[in-house]
Amino acid sequence: MIRHKKNAVEINKSVLSALYIIYLFIIRMRFDKLKKQLELLILLSDGRNYTVEELCERMNLSRRNFYYLLDFIKHAGFIVFKNQGYYHIDRRSPFFTQLLQTIQFTNQDVKTIHSVLTIAGNDSEMVNQLREKLENTYNFSVSINSPIHKQMDSNIKLLRKAMAEKKTVRLIGYSSPHSHTLKDRIVEPYLLLNNNEDVRCHELVSKQNKTFKISRMEGVEILDSPWLHEDKHRQMFTDIFMFSSEERYRVKLHLGQLSHNLFKEEYPQGTHYLTPNEDGSWLLDIEVCDYRGLGRFVLGLFKDIEIIEGDGFKKYMREEIKSLINSLNLQ
Repeated sequence: MIRHKKNAVEINKSVLSALYIIYLFIIRMRFDKLKKQLELLILLSDGRNYTVEELCERMNLSRRNFYYLLDFIKHAGFIVFKNQGYYHIDRRSPFFTQLLQTIQFTNQDVKTIHSVLTIAGNDSEMVNQLREKLENTYNFSVSINSPIHKQMDSNIKLLRKAMAEKKTVRLIGYSSPHSHTLKDRIVEPYLLLNNNEDVRCHELVSKQNKTFKISRMEGVEILDSPWLHEDKHRQMFTDIFMFSSEERYRVKLHLGQLSHNLFKEEYPQGTHYLTPNEDGSWLLDIEVCDYRGLGRFVLGLFKDIEIIEGDGFKKYMREEIKSLINSLNLQ
């Protein structure tokens, strides 16, 4: 009986030992798998591009195991790009976005930085490295090499040169959706706008300052003619409501507590236009490029706002209210 119990204990110990060894083996496998997953993430996000062969060689993996790990990474929410046989992870994948949201550049920031680096040319090795790193990290590789981008890049460089030399240019084959035309425009370019997507010019035929989309130009030709209408070139302004114009209009409003609070919440960049009054109300003294932005704000809170100054704005508001009454059949 005692010998039987002793044998049972020895068997139980053997089973436990075997189970423990299996447990350690499983843990080891899990750690090895996790290690490979992290290793692949690091390689795919280091700013370089790798082929399948290069990745398998670096990680000592078979193709089958590589694709297994790649599939896992994709299902985990990482955005994996393959371009001409080369793989990399987009830094805008949800994981990186959450990890770096406090310091990560916005898309507009990245486009602006890349545009500046592109305009700087290829003479500086440091500039070339920074530009290449941005293109790899933010997946610009496809769009950067597209014919449209190359044409825009050429147009921007020629426009900058013309502005520096104060020369007239021909906008070749400009496509206008407003006039439904495709024709050349003779202009004096003097200001690039909106992250170099637009250019402000004085058009000789219409004798007006206009904004032209650089992407709608088939090309730019610098002419021998110098600027003849520089006195008509005007600076463009953008107000806090994101309307742009060469002209600005001053308006003064008397705001109550509600309209004051909502103005600060909706337009925090405009708080310096506010001045407190002794009675607890606020004076909004502001310049706008278009009445529509400010008008929308006033119409929504008209019971808490008084127009103190701005005849043009008063006229605009009367017309808007009249139009509103007619459209709603309130007469």
